[in-house]
Amino acid sequence: MKPGSLFDRIFGFLGQLIALNLLWIVCSLPIITAGASTTALFYCTLKLHKDGDIRVLHDFFKSFKQNFRQSTLIWILMVAAGIFIYMEKEALATMPGSMSQIFYYVIFAVYIPLVAVALYVFPTVAAFENKTMTLITNAFYFAVKHIGYALAVAVITILPMTMTLVDAKLFPVYLLIWLMFGFSLTAYADSWFMWKLFKPYFKEDEEGHHYVDTEPDQYAF
Repeated sequence: MKPGSLFDRIFGFLGQLIALNLLWIVCSLPIITAGASTTALFYCTLKLHKDGDIRVLHDFFKSFKQNFRQSTLIWILMVAAGIFIYMEKEALATMPGSMSQIFYYVIFAVYIPLVAVALYVFPTVAAFENKTMTLITNAFYFAVKHIGYALAVAVITILPMTMTLVDAKLFPVYLLIWLMFGFSLTAYADSWFMWKLFKPYFKEDEEGHHYVDTEPDQYAF
């Protein structure tokens, strides 16, 4: 098999996905670091789409270190918001019928934007440097800018997880896939859509290399 052949590239790509998957799982185990780990994962998968190759360990931990504080803060905010919505949903059971229905729609109206931000915020942090609230706002902007992409990202991310949880018969198979390359493959598939959204906000130098625009107002708006 010649160097650089199709098989070399396929197995090299699979090796990168497996390594990224392992790094993400290990670095997410403390739970509190899951945000930084997810940002680092998306940094690498976005870079795969942008440059075609990565240095797995170097690139993953570069992003993990650089974005740790911001990603951790966002992760805590996302978890807190999720817990709050869950508690409010549980509280609906104690309310009268008409009142609970009104609050159900209110919670649903909050839940959808939260999911949109959750799907896009860590890739946004991975790709851009800005203030935390600006990145959260921009994540929502990217989600609503192309609804078709947002739906695709939601399906790619949520459907496999749902199938894993509801299909008890095939759960061991799903679990093996998740442990091997499921998380990194999902991030790579999501990143195809993300990079299409992010690319217009990157410039090229004279040699054709991409670099991020340094003007904060030009990141998304």
